[in-house]
Amino acid sequence: MDWIQLFLEQYALFCLIGVVVGVLSGLLGIGGGIVLVPMLHAILMAKGFSGDMAFHVALATSMACIVFTSLSSIRAHHKNRNIVWPYVWAMVPMAFLGSLLATLVAIHLDAFYLTLFFATFILFAAIQLLLDRKPAPHKVPGKVEISLVSLLIGGVSALVSIGGGTLTVPYLAMRNVSVKQAIGTSAVLGFPIALASTVSYLQDAMRQPVHAPDTFGLLYLPAILLVTPLSVLFAPAGVALTKRLPVKVLKRVFAVFLMGVGIKLLWSQLA
Repeated sequence: MDWIQLFLEQYALFCLIGVVVGVLSGLLGIGGGIVLVPMLHAILMAKGFSGDMAFHVALATSMACIVFTSLSSIRAHHKNRNIVWPYVWAMVPMAFLGSLLATLVAIHLDAFYLTLFFATFILFAAIQLLLDRKPAPHKVPGKVEISLVSLLIGGVSALVSIGGGTLTVPYLAMRNVSVKQAIGTSAVLGFPIALASTVSYLQDAMRQPVHAPDTFGLLYLPAILLVTPLSVLFAPAGVALTKRLPVKVLKRVFAVFLMGVGIKLLWSQLA
């Protein structure tokens, strides 16, 4: 029975996180990193990882999980016809490049600055969700604009380890895309962003001769093995909930949660 107790103490929380990440991925069009990173960071700190190592591992592991979660979310959104494929093909190349380049920076950036950037970003995301403003629609963007925006989305997403939905959804909403289609399209864009970032982390891991316990480079293997399958399983449930639940209310509840996480992270770095 010892292995059961060990599982409940050490890994049951990862299973719960996988469910939450999957549902939010499908429901709000986010990759789940905005929830996964602070939770992983707290767990890793409790396990004895240094503050610098814990945050880098949380970022890398989150991106690896998003690769698989986004695929499940994409399938469900495609089935519901929520994806605007012309936008996908226009945005993917530069979003992939932005993520790839930003990850190379994030690997070597001090965790203090990464934490400040992440905390500031999720506070911005929380305020955006609380305000829930509906911007006036604009015309279809030109190639230069959509390339630059996609590069920015990919870069910022890699630095804070998210699928990009927090940036992609409001941008597409300004471009005459319905909220449901913006969420679906954002889910697709999250895959190349997460894939590019994960490839960079894997390359970095293969260059390291020694790895911390349960890790491969900056990837925390127990979290990937437990969070990923459950997030994949529950992402379609989140997509289904977009038809049944008051998304506005859920956004506000989620925003309050994000504000608490952001303030806690800022306090831990600046206190």
